[in-house]
Amino acid sequence: MMKKAKILLLALCLLTGCNAVISEADLSEDMDLDIKDQDYSYELNGSTYIQLGNEDVYISEEGTYILEGTLNGSVIVEVSKDEKVHLVLNNVDIDAGDFAGIYIVEADEVIISLPEGSVNAISDSGTYTQIDGNDVDALIFSKADLTIEGSGALHLSSADNHGIVSKDDLIIDGGTYVIDVAGKALCGKDCVKIADGSFDLTSLKDAISSDNEEDEERGYIYISDGDFTIQSGADGIYAYRLLQIDGGTFHIVTSKGGSADSFKALKSDMEIILNGGTFTISTIDDGIHSDGDILIAGGTYEIDSSDDGIHADGKVQIDNGTMNITAREGIEATYIQINDGTISISASDDGMNATKQSNSYASIIEINGGNITIVMGQGDTDGLDANGSIYINGGILDITGQFPFDYDNIAEHNGGTIIVNGVETDEITNQFGGGFPGMPGGNTDGPPEGGNPFGGNH
Repeated sequence: MMKKAKILLLALCLLTGCNAVISEADLSEDMDLDIKDQDYSYELNGSTYIQLGNEDVYISEEGTYILEGTLNGSVIVEVSKDEKVHLVLNNVDIDAGDFAGIYIVEADEVIISLPEGSVNAISDSGTYTQIDGNDVDALIFSKADLTIEGSGALHLSSADNHGIVSKDDLIIDGGTYVIDVAGKALCGKDCVKIADGSFDLTSLKDAISSDNEEDEERGYIYISDGDFTIQSGADGIYAYRLLQIDGGTFHIVTSKGGSADSFKALKSDMEIILNGGTFTISTIDDGIHSDGDILIAGGTYEIDSSDDGIHADGKVQIDNGTMNITAREGIEATYIQINDGTISISASDDGMNATKQSNSYASIIEINGGNITIVMGQGDTDGLDANGSIYINGGILDITGQFPFDYDNIAEHNGGTIIVNGVETDEITNQFGGGFPGMPGGNTDGPPEGGNPFGGNH
């Protein structure tokens, strides 16, 4: 009921002229975004030491297990649902053959520690031969909550399977990860939460994903820090319900690989919140994409996209941040609201395009602040293109191109500075009236009386 009330409030605001603002509480209040302050320490006295060899290792009792050496086989954990297991990988090398290297059948929670200075590796040799009713398909596969922590290294390699999969929560707090797999690199069905670490991820499917669609409080990714280098044959980071990033450094490249049909850098079916971080993105699909709403409240973004730089079916709201976008269209959504930030867009089509894709909003481009520079390619391109209305209430808007504005309903200049092709102006022209004075082929008489009579998006 609360979510329906919020949607109605947003629609009412649009009808009455007030600003509809996405708040972080609205989007993430149902998610547990805290990365729990766990005590990962363990005592050497009382721990069980296991020297790996040529036989599978079975762990059936709660406790701490320190693993060392080389294993040709699997580590299989099966304890009761209320028991915890702590695995310490101390320079472990696992060749799992035709099954997972670590398989957690049942537990309340499993912690994997990577001690300082340790280098650990897990690989397999092909399609898995299942040993029970579960469809195990990852080098580390867990049916319980899984936490991986420490300052050591973990290298995972598979030509057929996923890297790390938890069917519950996947939490990572530190460590160096080099993962090269045919499937997904990191997957937590209920959630993925990352507090820190260094990640070099190469995958043919989504590099990081959480895809629980059934539970309205699950299917989310939260990243507070870390250094990520991602090369993905599908989406770079995908969350079904919520993707929230508060910090970190991200280098993301997507390209067509395997059977995927989506190649976006950051993607959610519902919400994206970006509060900070440094992003370098190169994609053949949208750079940042949500089927719902996007809130950007900070961060630095270099986006090179063959499609849209930033796309939301609902609303894109930018409260702050520095963005340099090269794309077919810079920003596309039903409702685009810019409140602050430094935004530079080079577009082969429209700089910003408000087109109807959601019934939650009217098609509006609203600029309340910020420093925005838009350079469009030649042809039937527009700086700001709204299937509804344009409101410029503040900020600095500097547009270079043949058609700076195109709108179907109304356009208001209530404040701020508008510069078109180097000339400051108070006028919001309409594309139907021809180009702006100063551009070759422009209509020096300005737009016709009454704006665009056709009401179309050109």
